[in-house]
Amino acid sequence: MRSLRMNLLLMVMVALFLGGCGSDNDPGTTNPPARIPVVQQVTDNDEFEGNPMYSPDGNWILFEAEMNGNYDIYRMAVSGGTPERLTTDPGFDSVPCWSPDGQSIAWESDRSGNKDIWTLDLVTPGAEPVRLTLLDSQDASPAWSPDGTRIVFESNRDKTGSDLYVLPAGGGDLLRVTNTPNNVYNRTAFWSPDSAQLVYESNVTGFSTLQIVDATGGTGTSITPDPGYEGHPSWSPDGTQIAFESTRDGTSEIYTVAVTGGDLFQVTTSGGWWPSWSPDGTEIVYCVFAFGEPNIWTVAVDW
Repeated sequence: MRSLRMNLLLMVMVALFLGGCGSDNDPGTTNPPARIPVVQQVTDNDEFEGNPMYSPDGNWILFEAEMNGNYDIYRMAVSGGTPERLTTDPGFDSVPCWSPDGQSIAWESDRSGNKDIWTLDLVTPGAEPVRLTLLDSQDASPAWSPDGTRIVFESNRDKTGSDLYVLPAGGGDLLRVTNTPNNVYNRTAFWSPDSAQLVYESNVTGFSTLQIVDATGGTGTSITPDPGYEGHPSWSPDGTQIAFESTRDGTSEIYTVAVTGGDLFQVTTSGGWWPSWSPDGTEIVYCVFAFGEPNIWTVAVDW
């Protein structure tokens, strides 16, 4: 891993300089020091990397990447090293997630001609990918429930927009979670730690907000009501916070908000996409678009 020692040093120097530029007319007034996020760069490849996610044991980072001329799913040890390629099909494989026991992964792929949800057993030697969704629709962005029984995904199977569906992890009948009008998208869902609720991105209010809904279905409740883009939410392991990306200030950064809504906390200051919490809640892994392609970073949860 490579750290941002030079960048952090520069930020410290800037902060110290700005802190010393108070008014001479009011020497007793001091400004609180600006928070400098403790970040670390995990990868520095020239290829596209996205949608990183810690393994349940915290030892691996799962992600999608365009390497070897194709989009596939990879994992890499948190301690560093060469990424391990997990999928090899010529199709477009992306948005991977772990099963809660860390023995399988799910992802979206167009290898069958349209986007479907696939799974792969990482433990059984020679295991082949299993296709879970079979309709002629665009099924995407899977997320495995913490109790291991279900996978949520988004699909346009019933109309021009997209809704959330829940599928038994081993395959079976679907449960439709959201049912909104045409041209509304509900997407990038993530489970609560108790597997009872889902947080997701929706434009049902006319602009992109984060909504929370019961996993058994219902109407979502907005927790980020202000205009702006909010997306790719991730529920904290302790169940109290949601991390997400937002362009509300012009550049995509990582923020958090309480599950009950309220004020936002800005986590990153140098860009951020696709956040995901570490299992112990001490870090968030995410991506930064640097030098043309996104790389994987982590930021300490120090607030």
